[in-house]
Amino acid sequence: MGLVSRKYQATTKDVRAIVNGSYPGNPHEVIKSMASKLAKALSPLQKPGHTDALLDILVRQLEDWLVSDANVALPDDKASALPITMWSPAEVVAKQKLSALTTLYRYDKAGKLYCVKPSAKQNGRMFPAWQFVDPVPSLLPRVITELRGVLQFELHAFFVTQQDDLNELSPAEMLAGLPFENRGAVSPAQARLLSLSTAERLQRVLALARYAGRGMTD
Repeated sequence: MGLVSRKYQATTKDVRAIVNGSYPGNPHEVIKSMASKLAKALSPLQKPGHTDALLDILVRQLEDWLVSDANVALPDDKASALPITMWSPAEVVAKQKLSALTTLYRYDKAGKLYCVKPSAKQNGRMFPAWQFVDPVPSLLPRVITELRGVLQFELHAFFVTQQDDLNELSPAEMLAGLPFENRGAVSPAQARLLSLSTAERLQRVLALARYAGRGMTD
């Protein structure tokens, strides 16, 4: 008697992982399972012979809602270095899939991220792209809190300036665990710092931020 293969059943944990971009498997299998459940629940309401069409519609809609390019990226697609580019507000909204510019500005005001204002632009603002590389978005607000009251150009300078206490790494590199893309060779000592756990790297940056914050606001 042959083995009976069990049909995959999506779990709430799987769905949450897809939404967070951390699902390790093929998200389309989860989508198909969810769609099958929905189609079965809706079957009493539809006309006979249209089950497959309904299932296709549900699969497409769920994929639109839940699966982004980042969700289906291969592990090799993980960033290997921090970008040095600046993004315009419109670029941030598009790349980070924000609902509107007002949402971005609200995040800026709340200290969830930061912007810089180029001297050539009186009213313009740009957003350093490095702060959107994981795991930086979840760590950055705590560091910015320690630097409250400093000027915007000082805030940016703190993050991108090499520090003696970090073996000539910048706080941005330490937070991300990655070197900037324009950095030359990484020394063994620097590599050891970058390979520390996220919590350890954050604590080292917070210690520097507390000291720098006091010095910049005195």
